[in-house]
Amino acid sequence: MKNFIFDFYNTLVDIRTEEHSADSWRGVVGFFNERGISSDPETLIRLYDECWKAHILEMEKTSKYAYPEGDIRQVYKLMAAALGGTITDIDAAECAVIARRDSIRWLRVFPGTDELLNALKSKGSKLYLLSNAQSVFTADELNRSGVAEMFDGILLSSDYGCRKPDTAFFDILFKKYKLKKRDSVMIGDDVNSDGKGAESYGIAYVLADGGAARHSEQILALAEDRA
Repeated sequence: MKNFIFDFYNTLVDIRTEEHSADSWRGVVGFFNERGISSDPETLIRLYDECWKAHILEMEKTSKYAYPEGDIRQVYKLMAAALGGTITDIDAAECAVIARRDSIRWLRVFPGTDELLNALKSKGSKLYLLSNAQSVFTADELNRSGVAEMFDGILLSSDYGCRKPDTAFFDILFKKYKLKKRDSVMIGDDVNSDGKGAESYGIAYVLADGGAARHSEQILALAEDRA
């Protein structure tokens, strides 16, 4: 193998978030209040779930993809509208960043991740990231994790309107970077999105439960396989 395609969250970085905690929404309550939109944490938690569902259902009506990916900015605009207000795309992006910041309990690179990625690079491997994620905040989290510079290509689902396990998302990556299936392996912690997607697309898969670094021996062995 020479192309190693990684998931990000819970594969390269250990993350815990609490989107349904009242404390995670106080910042957005304040942001909305500054724009004349009155609310409270409990209402926003309910609206967040409802508006995400409504957004995805609407996308499924028109999307060409089997697994369409939403844009979190549209969710916050729907939330504001449900409360009788209006916000811009810029406002919605800021809301997403505020809520994400306040919901994170920890975000840290798994021990051994840097060593694994550097070892793969030293063997001449190409590294790619294929993640179900919202670029409005994930791009910054990638940079803060320190791993972004290691990758030859990074694709985040919100930028493409589809998500794993959709084979279309894999195909976008493979066509963009002219990858060959026989030379490629998907590495991720989720057997449904990562594993099912890789299997459906016809590429190898390594289950990275507990983080990819825990499976370094298996992954590095694949880098030696040039068949």
